[in-house]
Formats: sequence, C-alpha cells, structure tokens
Amino acid sequence: MQQSNPILLNQLKQDYIALQQLGSPLLSCQGMFVPRGMEDFRFLFKSCPRPIVSNEDPAEVQYPGGFTGIVAGPPKTKYTGNLQIIVTEAGHDQILAEYIVASGGIIHGDYYDGRLGSFTRSYALENCAIRFESAEYDSDSRSQVMTVSCPIDYNYFGSFANIGTNGSIQPGKKEIDGTAELVNRVQQVINTAQQATNLANAVQGVGRQLGNLFG
Repeated sequence: MQQSNPILLNQLKQDYIALQQLGSPLLSCQGMFVPRGMEDFRFLFKSCPRPIVSNEDPAEVQYPGGFTGIVAGPPKTKYTGNLQIIVTEAGHDQILAEYIVASGGIIHGDYYDGRLGSFTRSYALENCAIRFESAEYDSDSRSQVMTVSCPIDYNYFGSFANIGTNGSIQPGKKEIDGTAELVNRVQQVINTAQQATNLANAVQGVGRQLGNLFG
C-alpha cells in the first residue's frame, strides 16, 4: 500500500536548510551570570534564571450578553528566580553575601548566552535583590559539593536595555547570524510606538494650550 503523504528527501533537505538558518540549539550549561563589581564570582554560580520578556496577567472584561473579553496586561518588569552558588573552602559565598548586604541588598548583574567576552546574547539584570539561605551539612554527601540557594528578584527591560560595561563586554559582543533583521524589525515597531505616543502627547499639549486661550 502506497503512502498518501510520503516524506520526501527534498522536504527533509528544506527542513535542514531552515534549521541551519535558525542556529544551533543552546545547551543549558552555556550560560553565565556575572555580578557587576565582582566579576570573578561568575564561576561560583551553578545555576541562575535566564531572562525573557513577558506580559503581566491579562484582565477580563465582562460585556453584556455573556461575552468575556481579554485585555492584555502591561509588559512585565519584575521577575523572580533562584540562584545556586557553589560553596568554597575559602568562604566566597559568605564574602558575596556580606558584599550584597553592605551594598544595601541590591546589586546589578548581566547574564550571557556563552561566557564573558565570547557570547551570542547578553541580558541586563537591574536591581537584583539576592537573599541567601543556609547551606546544609550532610555526612552522607561524599560525592556532592555544597551549594547555597539564593532567591532573587530583579528588573528586566528586554534586549534593548543597555548592558553594564565591565571592561570586555562591548568588544566581545556578537549577534547570531540571521537575527539582525528581526532585531531591526522589532526596534522599528518600538520606535513607531514611541513616535505615536509622542504625537498623542503633543496633541494633548496643544489642546490644553487652546483651552487656556479660551478660558
């Protein structure tokens, strides 16, 4: 019996070409969180949240006749995650904790897809409020390193925020092939929205001036 919809080699070749244009999948270990001001501590962060923009929860609108509408929430700027820090015999986790407390409980950091000086994308994490939980001693854990869990709250404003310069970020910044056009399109949409907002504000300003002229 012949297949009604066979998979052809030329179709697989087209998929292969499309996948090549999208780039290689990103491994979970190909990331790095770098606290600004203590860049050498980047090697101690075992895991951290990878930022991504989103919206707040949508609002429901009840209309006559039983229809329920949805209004999208504003862009989300406050995010919550968790850090895992490796404990060293020299007590670097304690040093970092004391540094954050001495800084008022807030520091700034950057996340990289890759590593410092050689990465494909970078993300600015502002106002990082990091708290430290106590590590646990376990006599049975003879093949595991001790880690500290650190809840983190931070502000993230998307890929168009300025990345904090700490010496080698800007010279080493790269972009994935094929994404420049997409970034330009998104930036054009943002610029158009800003221009529309500025125009609306200007019209409102003219209206208020006319109102003042006529009392």
